[in-house]
Amino acid sequence: MSTRDPSHQARRDRREDILKASLHLFAQRGFHGTSMRDIARAADITEGLIYHYFASKRDLFRAIIDEYSFLPLLRTLPDIAGQLDTRGLLLVLARGFFDVLRQNTEFTRLLLQEVQVFPEEKEVFFVDAVSESIGELGRIFEERMSDRTRSQVDPLIAARLFFNSLLAFFVEQEILGGKHILPADEQTYVEHLVEMFVKRLGPGRTKSAGPRLIG
Repeated sequence: MSTRDPSHQARRDRREDILKASLHLFAQRGFHGTSMRDIARAADITEGLIYHYFASKRDLFRAIIDEYSFLPLLRTLPDIAGQLDTRGLLLVLARGFFDVLRQNTEFTRLLLQEVQVFPEEKEVFFVDAVSESIGELGRIFEERMSDRTRSQVDPLIAARLFFNSLLAFFVEQEILGGKHILPADEQTYVEHLVEMFVKRLGPGRTKSAGPRLIG
């Protein structure tokens, strides 16, 4: 029987407290409007203790992206891809993407406001989250494309188009007020989007699919 190390759990809890306090303050005051002293006060710890977990405020920003963005969902894609065809995979990814944005409203605010203002933070987001997402989905697309489709479609551009379509819908509906002015059903939007991609890229086989029997 395994036992948990109380000190290890305490360190994890403290790190989580720092991340939550940082996210809340960054979303409220902005990245540059928040000091490490502010974060320490909100997390009820000493300022020096923050540096035991994070080397800098930018390091904190990267950790927030890693923790609260869709990266944790993205990292499950290789396993999920082995069980689903392309339609099923894209449906899971799209629904998970919207769930992450809705459940982490402060992160969404930070994403759509803060990173637009400060080039360095925007670069962090694109390097850590967007590029990794596009690259991972692009690899899956490429593995599943037929030779003919691969000669006609760039898998990385296809992945970029998919993620951009999701983000554009969310911004239109939730940020620009579209759900009141030009409402659209999210499920219907996702199903249409996925269907267009499947028609262009092909249904794709799961990795576990064996040879088809003829007879």
